[in-house]
Amino acid sequence: MRKPFIKYLVSSPDGDIPVNAGMLDVSLECDPYETPYRVYFQSIEEFLKQDELIPLLHAASRKLDKEYSPRDEISEILIRAEKHGLLYHPASIELILGGRKVKFGLNVAVTDTGKTWLREEISLLQRLHSKYKLPYLPEVHISGELNSFVFLLEDWFEGYHEFHLTCDEERKQKMQLWKFGTGYLNLTDTQGFEIYRQASKILTLYYDPENFNYIYPWHHAAGDFIVKMEHEKNPPLPPFSKGGDTKSPTLAKGDSGGFSDKTIDVRLTTARRYRPLLDFQKNEINPLFALFYFFLHLSLHMRLDKIDGVGEVVWAKDYSVDAAVQGFLEALRGKNYFNNYPSRYEEFIDLLRSFTLDELKVSFNPLLDLYAGTKDLPVIGMNLDKHAEKLYHAIQIRL
Repeated sequence: MRKPFIKYLVSSPDGDIPVNAGMLDVSLECDPYETPYRVYFQSIEEFLKQDELIPLLHAASRKLDKEYSPRDEISEILIRAEKHGLLYHPASIELILGGRKVKFGLNVAVTDTGKTWLREEISLLQRLHSKYKLPYLPEVHISGELNSFVFLLEDWFEGYHEFHLTCDEERKQKMQLWKFGTGYLNLTDTQGFEIYRQASKILTLYYDPENFNYIYPWHHAAGDFIVKMEHEKNPPLPPFSKGGDTKSPTLAKGDSGGFSDKTIDVRLTTARRYRPLLDFQKNEINPLFALFYFFLHLSLHMRLDKIDGVGEVVWAKDYSVDAAVQGFLEALRGKNYFNNYPSRYEEFIDLLRSFTLDELKVSFNPLLDLYAGTKDLPVIGMNLDKHAEKLYHAIQIRL
């Protein structure tokens, strides 16, 4: 079997940057251990080449729906450093095999904290796929540990991008899709509504109403939800860099962008933990009250982001509340827990409607401990009363 050609790249807003000898000695961003790119790339290459590439070929076979064996040559492997975070240093892995291309995501954990989280995530992703058989999370293909790193080769959601809240020159909030390598894409409130609706629906679909387990933590600032859009009418703005200059032209008045729910698709890239949100004892609380607190937290956390993903904490517009409620209810109606016992759904709706506005405001208090010591907490504190009023209105009028 001929050895494949290996190419190291770094993703950038303007396209791929080939890695030269000088770049290999630069340390990974956000890495307290200052691991050189040389060690990072070489360790990834060694991980992919394990067992004569057989695990990688099996992964490609599943993705391309064709059986490949060691006799089938991988002519080229592109290893692309995509981004760097506090926990992981994700890469994309692109294979050229028999004239076809297939792409995977690769999470790489370097620090002890990151490795602990990634080990748990590997197990959790496998459990969630087995339990729910839903397409919204990446599937695990290969995982393992090598050279003191932990690796997870998983699905790459091709054509999906991060989105973040930003402010225009007049300090008006807007949402932008980060079409990496192309530029920002300004989104309308209608498009933002659809993104929040789908994100809320996804989290609710994975919520366990019997054991109260919830995919959390997640955060819009970390790019945990990603979006694919097709048939855009509003053209991208000039290329961007994370946290860079946000001064750019906006859409012409009245341009709605032309999107519908059929051209917007949302995915969740990570499932770090899956456990009850609060310290609920299964035999001591009504499951509908646990679901109520999941609902409150969903409505609250869906509104949090950072300006351009890295700046100050920002609070999403009111439409995000209606979107969260709609997505939550759509998913809830499809759950066996309610389908098998329709009266439970009506009982839960009656429970929601039974809260007065003052009672609803007080109900948020136990959730605030989740934000202790974070920059989210002051922003929540400034907006919580109005948020509760908006949510109360959505419950009383729209349910």
